[in-house]
Amino acid sequence: MSTSQVDYLIVGAGVFGASTALHLSKQKPSASILLIDRTPFPCPIAASHDINKAVRADYTDIFYCKLGIQTLERWKNDPLFAKYFHQSGMITIKTDVESLGRRIIDNFKELNVHYEAEVFDPVEMKTRFDCLFASGDFSHTGEVYHNPLSGWAEAARALEATTQTAVDNGVRYVAASISTLLMDAGRCTGVRTTDGQIFTANHVILSTGANTAKLHADSAPKNPELQVGHRMTAAAVCESATNMNEEQRKKYKSMPVFVFDDDFTQGETMPITPDGQLKFIRDVPWKNTVRHHESGQAISIPPTTASESQWTAPETFPAGLREEISIVVKGIFGAEEEALQLTPNSFRMCWDALTPDNNFYITPHPRIPHLFIATGGSFHGWKFLPVLGEYVVRMLDGELSAEKRGRWAWDRKCECGGLYPTPNPLEPRRELAEILGGGRGERVRFIWGVGPSPWGFIVLFGKGWGSEGGRNGEKR
Repeated sequence: MSTSQVDYLIVGAGVFGASTALHLSKQKPSASILLIDRTPFPCPIAASHDINKAVRADYTDIFYCKLGIQTLERWKNDPLFAKYFHQSGMITIKTDVESLGRRIIDNFKELNVHYEAEVFDPVEMKTRFDCLFASGDFSHTGEVYHNPLSGWAEAARALEATTQTAVDNGVRYVAASISTLLMDAGRCTGVRTTDGQIFTANHVILSTGANTAKLHADSAPKNPELQVGHRMTAAAVCESATNMNEEQRKKYKSMPVFVFDDDFTQGETMPITPDGQLKFIRDVPWKNTVRHHESGQAISIPPTTASESQWTAPETFPAGLREEISIVVKGIFGAEEEALQLTPNSFRMCWDALTPDNNFYITPHPRIPHLFIATGGSFHGWKFLPVLGEYVVRMLDGELSAEKRGRWAWDRKCECGGLYPTPNPLEPRRELAEILGGGRGERVRFIWGVGPSPWGFIVLFGKGWGSEGGRNGEKR
């Protein structure tokens, strides 16, 4: 067993952890900073490791609209991030009677910023964007919202560059799986890895995403003060990627980010990446509820290996994931023959920590000294990669504004503001077993077994339960 003491220990090198490491290394160059994740960076099964993610300031909540405007400036002008940003534009279509687009434009006006966003009648989708969506049926929707200044970023490459810059600045990176937090007289003093290493720190920052609830439960199963409880749920959505040939790349070159939130499709597609991949996402989450024996809790726990959450061989593609993506393709492109013949080359589950109000957690733990939380991306946190760490550092220094302290507190009421009312329409109403079992058919939970996981031990067992459905909201 080896022991290492540092000033700042960050657990998890996803979007929150990597951004925190970067900003700490810039603002506190003399501090010792350790960043730990389960694999060499970037971790291939993390939510932040993706071919692309939407980057936008298009929020009806003016709090995140303002934060998004600040973030977009970094994506466009910071040399570290600008090379990975693509200003493709973004369209959003909802079935809501009240226009989402007009509310967003009102926010831009109130914030007195330049904007080029517009709303238009769905019938124009037949002729815009090189007629890519001419076969889609948008007659049942509200106005189309289009912002040509929004876009997307190359997610895994941007995350890797962020982490590498932090390392170049002096941050130490360790690839190790965390077993438990270390507690001493009610204080958090560090972490223990599955291979017996102990790392201690003056500040322990958890950026553990979908694994947060289990790590807390493993660390102090009989201590109710440490449990996550209702604060976040490990939830997943389905993604696919299709390798496009040269002819297809030409045809879809004008593709914007497209979020289609009608009552059926509830999904999105992204522009083609530089290496020719076209991504689809189904925005109806599920969870994986299991009983944590030591604490007596029922919590959602994500799979722990790439083979349980990523598929690259067609013969292994789960039928349930195929069905999820088929719904999105048909909803967006309608009966367009070539689009319906697009064949996915890979599938993945994107697991994130979903909060009840879709606000993040950037906060000291109110009852565990020296423990800090920076997580809860709720499927829309990734775009804030350039700035999240700045606010984590402010939190660590006690300089976070009162508004942000309230929004991102550990103990908060959803009425404090947020993207959704309670209950959150993104709250998972399906279970993993339903999806891997082929969608709406037999609900028998898969047995992954008992064994070491990146965050401790995982036990998945029994039969699945839950109800169909879900509802997309203002995510990504």
